[in-house]
Amino acid sequence: MVSLWTIKAALLQVPSLKLNPFERRGRRLRLLATTMVRDERDSLPGMLRSVGPQVDGIVALDDGSGDGTGGILEQSPHVIEVLRNPPGRPTWDEPGGQKRLVAAALRQGADWIISVDADERLERDFRSRAERVFRRGSRLGLSAFVVHFREIWDSPDRYRVDGIWGKKRAARLFRALADHEFDERPLHGSKAPLQGKVLGVFPFADLVIYHLGMMSREDREARRDRYLRLDPDARWQPDIGYAYLTDERGLRLRRVPAGRGYLE
Repeated sequence: MVSLWTIKAALLQVPSLKLNPFERRGRRLRLLATTMVRDERDSLPGMLRSVGPQVDGIVALDDGSGDGTGGILEQSPHVIEVLRNPPGRPTWDEPGGQKRLVAAALRQGADWIISVDADERLERDFRSRAERVFRRGSRLGLSAFVVHFREIWDSPDRYRVDGIWGKKRAARLFRALADHEFDERPLHGSKAPLQGKVLGVFPFADLVIYHLGMMSREDREARRDRYLRLDPDARWQPDIGYAYLTDERGLRLRRVPAGRGYLE
């Protein structure tokens, strides 16, 4: 029996084929990236190389870094505004940071926003594919999308596809809205505006974000342990908890497609 979720997902998929050079185009929309970082000196340069050329600017929030992350942001030609939190803050305020980032992106004239973390990369043709999503989505009245979220595993050219891993999606691409309805959950909240849901789910766009922060076993164990400290009762992820982050039963990996790879 086909689930209601499957029916909804099928109805709300927006393809992202590259632009047809003969297709009529309107004004190029201003796409800004937002990112919130803390002590990401090692991961951040790769993200800036991957994301910077595909957007019209990056708005960043440096959450009290002490390792030189702020200097990397200041020196990047792709970063158009750096917000700062003072060092020494023990709590990662994800909803508060997201509110500041969206407000800054609106000040910078964003039409659309893609939210990325320092350990993530966009597929190489993300922008050209996204342009078609913007236009078709606008015609359908859609303002937010989930995209493929692929976990790079053990090697830079492999991602995990078994079980929950092959179904991972993240609501990261959305229209810049002055009335953005924020998800107030302290962990695992949606970056996209909640009013962007249709029939209770975010529409899907065939775009890819690669996550490199789980590539090594050590990274996976550290991530699991971090969330167990922050959310020991799995209140904010009750369905699956956090043990799955290091569970390799049934492990299946797939090679990153040549036509949809990413810049490390």
